[in-house]
Amino acid sequence: MVYNTTILSRLLLVIGCCLSAASSAAPDEPAVKLSNNWYKAAFDTRFPPAMPALPAANGWVVLYKNKADLMGEQYDDVFRPVSSALNAALSADSTVNPFRKRYPAFYTPANNRKRLDCPVLGVSFELDDKPTTQEWVIAFSAMQCLSDDESAKLRQGDTEPHQWVLQKAANGKYRVLAEGDGSLHVLNHQKEQGYKEIRTRLVLKRAFPNDELQCGGAEFTWRYRNQGYYLAATEIMAQDCQPLYFPELSSEAWQQAYNEYARRAKVLVDQWVK
Repeated sequence: MVYNTTILSRLLLVIGCCLSAASSAAPDEPAVKLSNNWYKAAFDTRFPPAMPALPAANGWVVLYKNKADLMGEQYDDVFRPVSSALNAALSADSTVNPFRKRYPAFYTPANNRKRLDCPVLGVSFELDDKPTTQEWVIAFSAMQCLSDDESAKLRQGDTEPHQWVLQKAANGKYRVLAEGDGSLHVLNHQKEQGYKEIRTRLVLKRAFPNDELQCGGAEFTWRYRNQGYYLAATEIMAQDCQPLYFPELSSEAWQQAYNEYARRAKVLVDQWVK
């Protein structure tokens, strides 16, 4: 009887190890296989306040079948915690990342170590229609992860997390193809060299936390050319300034106030792009 119990215990241990190994490999596998038959894909994640009673961070993807489709089809809970290897690849010296100089605070040794211990979510998708490459949208909350204010982490959630589009080539090399804050969109209608168009956002209060202007930003359109994405278009956004700074204005006075905040936002956006 003791012999049988010992055998059973060993079997359970082996099964447990196998399951553990499978779970450690699973994060980078898609929870749901996203169709590639869409006009636009919108990627969003939410990081609730860091309280045990609240749900864990989660994300979803909305696929729009054509330009006239305003609702899309939503796929919930498709983001999964990424593996430690994929998390480390975001800031590895061997990873090609043209955005590193634009987000220097995210890549300091101290903040790299913090991110490795934080919830980081990802979902795989097809960016270039090539079976030899893999792509992910990866997100984490810089506000919660990198802050030293523990009480703020308990009070505040993050609906504008930092996001990357990360690619792994057939030779195992990684590169960051796009990076931004808030929602991220990929459009399938205008491909260059087989790569879909990417749209990211810049949130000025995140990029310039010490500037007087704590609203506004930009949406960037990125298209592929010569082995990388280039900035094809910029749209200045100052809509979030309106309720903060001039809710009582209307008509021409409102437009003048909006134009002024858009002008100030453009100054910072141009500075960031350079």
